Amino acid sequence: MSEDSENFDWKSGLTLEKITKIVLIAGIIIISGAMIYSFTKPEEQDVLFFILNENQELKDFPTNSTVGENVSIYALIENHLGYTENFSVRVYRGNADISINDSIGVSENINAAYLYNYTYTLENEQSMISDMINVSFYETGINQSIIIELWINEDNAWGYYPGYILFLRLSIDS
Repeated sequence: MSEDSENFDWKSGLTLEKITKIVLIAGIIIISGAMIYSFTKPEEQDVLFFILNENQELKDFPTNSTVGENVSIYALIENHLGYTENFSVRVYRGNADISINDSIGVSENINAAYLYNYTYTLENEQSMISDMINVSFYETGINQSIIIELWINEDNAWGYYPGYILFLRLSIDS
């Protein structure tokens, strides 16, 4: 036998082996629990709300237009609330001076003009693309805006949700 093996403390070696096993078993239990939780937790309730271009795609949005020309876009709504709900898509045209108070939306802003409103009923897990939204501008300038708000009907009253407001900014030439 070598001198190293004679001086080896077998008791501390066994303790290290036991600690390693305990740590590995605890790690396996924690990881297994996290995996089970991630597979069984309920999905968060949400509504998805996007602007789509004139080809109903989530890309290549118009950035320029001319006075009097229609800018055509769509809104996409996906209901993941867990129940059927009524939605209202409200469309505004804003000039370069518009500022939005997220807590109250656009309706009280003097630099925004209300254009129209679409109402839709969506069942849970249902999605839909709005009717075509056409907006024309009557003044030139940069940062002219199309603003789209999503309102949700709860308890027979329309409620504005600050997270559901979309902007498309354009430069308008004569």
